[in-house]
Amino acid sequence: MDIYEVLNEIITEPHYYSMSRLFANVDNSTIEDNDRILFELLKNISSMGTHVTKNEITFNPMFTYKDGSRSFAIEDITETDYQILEKTELDRLPLALRSLISDILWTQRENYPASQIAAQSYWETFQQVYKVRKYYEALNPLKRAVCISQQIKFQALYSEIYDWFCNTFIGEATHINAFCALRIMELFFDQKSTDLSLIIKAVDSIISLNSNDDSVLAIEQAYELEAKCYNKLNKKNEVTKCNLALAQFQYDFAERLLENDAMGAFRSVGFYEKAIVLFRNNGASSKAESVHKKLVEVQKKIPKNMHTFRMTFDISKVIENIKTNMDGLSFEECIIRFTRYVGFESIDTLRKRTIKECTNNPLSSLFGTNVLDAQGRTIIKMAPLDDNDPEKDQELLELHMFRSSLQTQRIVGDIWVKNILQYIRSRFSINNAMVDFLTKENCIIPEGRETIFQKGVGCFLRGEYYEAMHILAPQMENLFRNIANEVGGLTSTLSDDGLAQEKVLSSVFSLPELLDAYDNNIIFAFRGLLNEQAGANIRNRIAHGIIGESECSSGECLYFGALVIKLLSFTAFSCNDIILKSEKLKNFKEPTKDDIQIIK
Repeated sequence: MDIYEVLNEIITEPHYYSMSRLFANVDNSTIEDNDRILFELLKNISSMGTHVTKNEITFNPMFTYKDGSRSFAIEDITETDYQILEKTELDRLPLALRSLISDILWTQRENYPASQIAAQSYWETFQQVYKVRKYYEALNPLKRAVCISQQIKFQALYSEIYDWFCNTFIGEATHINAFCALRIMELFFDQKSTDLSLIIKAVDSIISLNSNDDSVLAIEQAYELEAKCYNKLNKKNEVTKCNLALAQFQYDFAERLLENDAMGAFRSVGFYEKAIVLFRNNGASSKAESVHKKLVEVQKKIPKNMHTFRMTFDISKVIENIKTNMDGLSFEECIIRFTRYVGFESIDTLRKRTIKECTNNPLSSLFGTNVLDAQGRTIIKMAPLDDNDPEKDQELLELHMFRSSLQTQRIVGDIWVKNILQYIRSRFSINNAMVDFLTKENCIIPEGRETIFQKGVGCFLRGEYYEAMHILAPQMENLFRNIANEVGGLTSTLSDDGLAQEKVLSSVFSLPELLDAYDNNIIFAFRGLLNEQAGANIRNRIAHGIIGESECSSGECLYFGALVIKLLSFTAFSCNDIILKSEKLKNFKEPTKDDIQIIK
């Protein structure tokens, strides 16, 4: 048997996701000696994966491993290999292999005769696969047939394909999978000579037939395609009508979800939000406002319906550690020791930990994260990190770093900081004057702010957290503005009419002068605690008056207060003097992970 007979015997279907496994069934002794090189080459090529878009095809190794190794790739085809492929009798290859090899010769070698074979082979593949209703498998061959026939101006073939679209597909578009039908229509929407009225007619039918079931994504895509058609036809009024119809559909669907159960409220939010944007952008501002009010009502109910996952911890070792480290210390020594339990994590360490969390949990790369406030409103939507390259998007990685840091701050704040503060209060009756060793003669505190810092720290240590947060958060903002000014940073802007205005805090934290002159780990920690929605965002929640009293005793707020005290301890003259003279502070039993035991 020659190689073509062998290949046609093992490759009988018009389309495969992977053909290489079929080659393993061949007895090499049946291959003629002069055909074995071609056989092995075709086997390797058939192991590659492909990615097809409307305009191109890319060939990728099927497997890429963490150590950098991979399976066969398009780059592995040598000049000699291409010469062998160009001598191959393409018309004798089985259809699935003929499409692949001729497309490689066209895209990689610009072999024009091969391009005609590729286009014709893909069209033949599509017809066979579509006929047996394997609609998803049929999409890529159709894309390639259309793309190549247009690239090489193979008008006879494209006319045949377009005739099928107009006279066959449009009539049966509502009888096949809606998503596949829309993908096919989108393909022809991009072609210059397509009669868009045919697409509009088919899309209307898909919308009317699916409006009462749960094919919400298909209906949204149908409306969007219809709007694109009207826009291409320059019918602006029809575009507006289409967008408003989609907005009404999204609103109605959100209302139906709301009737279902508690989870329906969660799902409805996204549809309300999309409807609001469409109403607002298409001249229905009053309707947008009405839907927005409904959204706010729904979001308020969400926290009440959220299920709490409770965990019980045994913290007896935590209490034991605190007593071991603090028994017998003076008040000042207790406060200084307190600062040992919190720290400014290295940005590099946090980055590595965040990336490790991503790579160790592949499922995390499939789902994004929506951060809700206490009123149930979505304040930030975080896309998942790419588990193949988590550092590809540095801004997104930074958001995940703030989120990861927040989780640590909550745990340390809830377990360690809370119990240390309770211990200190059990031993001492605290007044503001007792924290003078932190706030007096402290070069980091802006001039004239010693008393307000003294009051804020005093409130925090006494457990008056609501008052403490309202004092310390804005004072820490001013502290960093002051540092930035001292090192030459410009913390205000000047309008064209000569009016000065303070820069927002995020801009202050990003000033090059501040980043060059001050510890970036400290800046990053306070940036997350004060100003980042992916972090604790304490300053902004206080500035808008939306933080509740109970929230001010949360783990992240307690951690923030502890870090303020730690920062002040670095530059307080009296504090440093105590550290140098105290023998008791020289010994410290480090906390360990084993100090916290999960019971259930």
